[in-house]
Amino acid sequence: MKLRLMFFYLLIFSSTSLLAWPGIYVPKDSQVLKHFGQTKLNEIDGDEINLFVWNIYKAEYVQWFEQYESQLDKFDLFLIQEMLTKPELIDIFSSNDSISYETATSFVFKKSGFHTGIATGSKVKTSWKRYLRSKKREPIVGTPKLTLFTKYPIKNSERELMVVNIHAINFVPSFSLYSQLNDAAKIIKDHDGPAIFAGDFNTWTLEKQVFLRKITQKLGFKEVLFKNDTRKRMLGWILDFIFVRDLEVIDSKVHDELDGSDHKAISAKLRYSEN
Repeated sequence: MKLRLMFFYLLIFSSTSLLAWPGIYVPKDSQVLKHFGQTKLNEIDGDEINLFVWNIYKAEYVQWFEQYESQLDKFDLFLIQEMLTKPELIDIFSSNDSISYETATSFVFKKSGFHTGIATGSKVKTSWKRYLRSKKREPIVGTPKLTLFTKYPIKNSERELMVVNIHAINFVPSFSLYSQLNDAAKIIKDHDGPAIFAGDFNTWTLEKQVFLRKITQKLGFKEVLFKNDTRKRMLGWILDFIFVRDLEVIDSKVHDELDGSDHKAISAKLRYSEN
């Protein structure tokens, strides 16, 4: 009982700490966002938007690089969580002349200099971007989690597509996750147009799932469902989701054929229509 109580207090107090673990550091605001790669397209085709979402486990599995490269021709948007700026990953992000990436760094490993965080790749140029740090910090390591917002012009439309890529705070009480989701919601609700909200939400309790669905439904999102639902689970609860607003879901898939991470990649084929 005492050990459980100590663990609970550790979660509470470390999640509010401003100090990171000695081997890492949290970058300054001006150093969080970075851009890689390039693309020539200025508008996304709303008739078919192909989305790919994957927590890549810091590219620890050597097969990840080959498996990810095999997907590049199939999708228009790539939402990556737990990116790590290893040379192989930077090569992928920088060498493709049809995909550009916006990245947001959660923290940096002092010894290697590698940045970890989230990345959003697109075959269309980004017209706007912004990030949010979670107000609460991860237990023990004292690092924030991030939400990355990007927008893309839509062909034959005056509206833009907002894409929200999240890696939600983990191993914290439910109210800490709610805080991060609620902060994201404040930005999303001001966007007049279609939107995608996807990533690793770390919703491994019933209460966290309730919070997630309550907020997304209030914002007008609908959840993308999967027939072959083998998504990553913790304590029986799904972690990775795709939510869409003002977009039709044509198809969806959990990529069982990809084993380059401890999470399964998920994807969706979407369509935007102003009618």
